[in-house]
Amino acid sequence: MISHTGTLFADGPVGRVVDTALRAQRSQGALDLEDEIRRFVRTMRAADTSRWLFPVASVAALLDHTADLLRSEGTAFFPPTFTERLDEARNAVPGDDYLRALAGLIRVAERQPDAGFADLPLADWEATVRFPELRGFGANWIYDGEYPSLVDSIAAFVEAEHPFCGETFSRLVADAQAVLVLFPQSDALSAHVTRWIPWVSQDALREIIRRIDGHMRTEHSVS
Repeated sequence: MISHTGTLFADGPVGRVVDTALRAQRSQGALDLEDEIRRFVRTMRAADTSRWLFPVASVAALLDHTADLLRSEGTAFFPPTFTERLDEARNAVPGDDYLRALAGLIRVAERQPDAGFADLPLADWEATVRFPELRGFGANWIYDGEYPSLVDSIAAFVEAEHPFCGETFSRLVADAQAVLVLFPQSDALSAHVTRWIPWVSQDALREIIRRIDGHMRTEHSVS
């Protein structure tokens, strides 16, 4: 069983950074590590709660601390899944040096403004992290073809979730509204979101917002 300490590295911010580096390593040059780190920082800054709970600078400090632990305690201190991913990502560079190098890249990115989407397109993993409700809606209500149209899928979703729908609906509407604000032009929406979440379009997002707003007004407003 992984201890609470082990979870910090296997499923915490350090693990996320190592996964980011590993994704670049496995791409065999298709992805640039510095760009992936910039995406990581952009994602961390996307929500005020993330900024408040765990600032980007704290991730860099934790990477430095992990490097110190790796040097002093050895790999046995860490969960095997973490050291295996680190070994693959570092590509023969000493583990503690590699972690410090990643911390340095994060500090460089943290001192810069967020990368714009025109400069650094939204990646698949970013779309999953930033718009999980849109990704989940497609998987659960559209892709299996149970309903003849998107409108029917949305109607079925609204009916199925009622009356315990407040939290689910608010998260989905928030994702839909965020995408419309971030990518108001159809070509930008297609390039950054629809390529990763195929059912998304301006009309689809507006229909979700309209249908859920109507439901909340009808079923959950105070008379």
